[in-house]
Amino acid sequence: MAEDCTVVRFARDPSQVRIETLKRQGESPDKFSDAAKFGPFYAFCIALSIGTYILDLVLAIILLYFYTVHGYGLYFALTLSFMVIPALFMSTISLRWYIIDHDDASLGHTSTIQWSVRMIFLLLQLAPLLRYIDTLIYGIRSKIAAATDNETKHAILYRRMLDEDTNSALLRLFHTFLHSAPQAVIQLVFLLWQIGHPDNQELNIKIAVLQAWTVLSALMSIAWSLTSYHRSVRYSRDDKDKIKWTGLLVNFCWQLMSALSRVLALSLLASVFPVWVCCVCALHWGVWWAWLALGQHQTAACGSRCDEIMLSAALGLAYVVAFVSPRDGPTRYVYLAYYLVCFMENTAALVVW
Repeated sequence: MAEDCTVVRFARDPSQVRIETLKRQGESPDKFSDAAKFGPFYAFCIALSIGTYILDLVLAIILLYFYTVHGYGLYFALTLSFMVIPALFMSTISLRWYIIDHDDASLGHTSTIQWSVRMIFLLLQLAPLLRYIDTLIYGIRSKIAAATDNETKHAILYRRMLDEDTNSALLRLFHTFLHSAPQAVIQLVFLLWQIGHPDNQELNIKIAVLQAWTVLSALMSIAWSLTSYHRSVRYSRDDKDKIKWTGLLVNFCWQLMSALSRVLALSLLASVFPVWVCCVCALHWGVWWAWLALGQHQTAACGSRCDEIMLSAALGLAYVVAFVSPRDGPTRYVYLAYYLVCFMENTAALVVW
């Protein structure tokens, strides 16, 4: 993938899809239907995002139950921490975006019922789920508007759908790198520790199976969230070609293999030298954070320098597992540098292990 871009709602700027552009495309029916289209494939992608998100949470909750029953205090504490902290972070970010949208007169009035539903989902720490549901609702409404030849309403609803889609994709990235990736590493470390030290801790088959499924689910979630983010970015840009299902499949396999190698290397090293892994990850995070904060200013994506630093910190943490392009433009050399660093780190981890 030669080019990527960031569509981040830290500022008041709306989605980069312009209603005026969609209207002009409406002068050509064929072009309009190709560029602004909500169909079964789009709905399937959103449904898959919902499914992987819920599966991640359900498996983690089941693990918490078994850890409590069998008295695995440390396992319980770490698993719970990487559930609660990401959920609170995502709810805070999502609430801020809702407030920004509320202050934007062009988006219309938000009813009391809508705010009540939002608060319920935020209190339940299910911020991405509501965004996904809103994406589907706006998509269906835009489809109905298109069927009734109401092009203006169709364009507005389609833009709202893209806004929610990009927001949900970004929230899901936060969930992936704050919840799924750590869960994959720590559950695999727990499993390897139990297998490698049978004298210190007896292997519980039920828990081992759940841990294996949790790791697999987390890897699938990492790969799909990155793939879905790239898909959403492409849909939100009227100057970019849309990614077809073949491109999504290739992207998903690429992200899955990359995440698998990274998680496996970190887990194997952590099972022997956990402190070393923490130091390596902290150093990796710090270097990329500094690179992003000092050399990759995101004035178009962020409302202030403080927001830029926050975004750089979040992306730097994400770079421990996978790469997300910080801005539009050629990225082949950055990808090359990133994967060379990861290759050397993974090789060193396996050699030490």
